[in-house]
Amino acid sequence: MRGSLAAYDMYQVFLNHPFDEEFEPFAQALHFSVVAAGLIPVCANDLNAPDRPRLEMLVDAITHCHYSIHDFSRSRGEGSNNFARFNMPIEMGMALFHALNTQRNRHRCAFFVATPYDYQVFASDLSGLDPKHYDKDDDLSLAASVYDWLRGLGNPLIKQLPTAEVKKKYRFFKEQLKKIEGGGKDDYPSHDEVQELMFRICSDCKWWTLRDGTHDLPTLPLSWKDASSHSLHSPIDVVPKLGST
Repeated sequence: MRGSLAAYDMYQVFLNHPFDEEFEPFAQALHFSVVAAGLIPVCANDLNAPDRPRLEMLVDAITHCHYSIHDFSRSRGEGSNNFARFNMPIEMGMALFHALNTQRNRHRCAFFVATPYDYQVFASDLSGLDPKHYDKDDDLSLAASVYDWLRGLGNPLIKQLPTAEVKKKYRFFKEQLKKIEGGGKDDYPSHDEVQELMFRICSDCKWWTLRDGTHDLPTLPLSWKDASSHSLHSPIDVVPKLGST
C-alpha cells in the first residue's frame, strides 16, 4: 500500500473490477483513464500490508479516495461450482455507503456495465444511479467512458482533455507495454510496472503532474526488451516524447 493514503485523498480513485486475465485489458483502460485525468488509481492489488485484515485495508482505501469506479460486467457464476463473485458487490456497497453518508461531498461513485439492461435483473438497485454502458468487446470504449465521467465532475484537479487525445495515448500505452520485460508471470509486466508506464507516459504529456517534486511518489525501474532504443541513464525519460507518436 502507498505510504499514506490520506496524503492523496483528493487525487485518488478507487477502482473495483475483476482481476482475471480476460479482464486485464479493461482493467488497464480503467487505470489509464484515471492517470490521464491527473489522478491516482487505487485498487485491491495496491493493498499489500500482511499484518492488516484485507477488509480493514479496503475500508481505509475507500475512505481515502475521493471517487470510486465500479465495473459490473460480470454477473454469472463461474467454474465447476458455478460460484459468482461477491467481493466486488461488497466493495461497491462500502463505497456507496461512504458517498451517501457524506452527502457525496467526500466521495462520488460511478458504475459501469457491459450490457445496457442486464444489471436491472441482477442489481436492480443500480437503476436509479444511471450506470454507464460500454462496449464489452472494446477496452477503448471503457477508457473513453471513464475519462468522460471524470472530466464531467467539475474538479479543477482533473485535466480537461479531448477524449480523442486520451484514446490516442491509451493506444500508445498498449504499444509501449509490449516492449517491457516484466517481472510478473511469463515475464509480463506486474501491476506496479504497468501503472508506472502509465505514470511516465501521462507525465510526458503534462497530464499527470504528481511527480513535480511536491509529492512523495518515487519512480519504479522498468526493464525494456530492446534496451538499446531507450536511455539506460534516465529511468524517468525512457518513453518516447509526445511528438514521436
